[in-house]
Amino acid sequence: MEVYKVDVFTRTPFKGNPAAVVLDEFDEETMLAIASELNMSETVFVRKDGDNFHLRFFTPTAEIPLCGHATIAAFYILKLRGAVSGYCKAITKAGEISVRVGEKVWLRTCAPRITGELDEDVLRKSLGVHVRDAMAVTVGLNVGIAEVSSFEELMNISPDLHMLADYCRDRQIAGVHVFTLDSKYDAAARFFCPAIGVPEDPVTGTANAALAYYLRQTGKLLKDEYAFEQGHALRREGVAHVRLENGIWVGGDAIYVLEGNLKL
Repeated sequence: MEVYKVDVFTRTPFKGNPAAVVLDEFDEETMLAIASELNMSETVFVRKDGDNFHLRFFTPTAEIPLCGHATIAAFYILKLRGAVSGYCKAITKAGEISVRVGEKVWLRTCAPRITGELDEDVLRKSLGVHVRDAMAVTVGLNVGIAEVSSFEELMNISPDLHMLADYCRDRQIAGVHVFTLDSKYDAAARFFCPAIGVPEDPVTGTANAALAYYLRQTGKLLKDEYAFEQGHALRREGVAHVRLENGIWVGGDAIYVLEGNLKL
């Protein structure tokens, strides 16, 4: 089967967020084994069905309903192969997703909503830093959002991953997206998601879509289009773009750095 490694939210190889794209689909056990073998934060399996594409997403340890950067990676590869352009549909476990393929690849998330406030005392202990205004937001993936005061504080976060994983499982969130408005872009962020087998994700489409909705709903930063930087702590800097236009669209650049065949 054909396999690609794609760096997303960047045009520079070895930056941004890597995803594996497998142009085939198998039983769940096999897909999980492949994702574990490839050992990237997410592997996406793509199956064409008429004019639509079925996408399934796996971390090295679990299947998740939706992954923004892996969706962008999949449609970037499909674009290079001449299989897509303009508007497309992706069928995921989170629902049907609209995708717009042009110079950048954009996807519209599921309908966003705030699902509740988060216990900040336990979150502070698990992250080792003072956070405020913590809420859970879903955009197809349920994400915790919390603010710190400065970029320096953001970079100094050293979480207790076991405590944080338990915290996320108890509150049914995929991870915690910590941000600061102390940024050369609209915000800088880090996404910690040990409960799904990823200690820290470099640049996260769904989490940044949730962040844009959070900023609008709380009145912290009112805009129609946002740019968020992420990945500094992992030396994989990238920029995710989010537009609020008939829903929430998240998009970015991509570049593939590896292609090959995986044999079973």
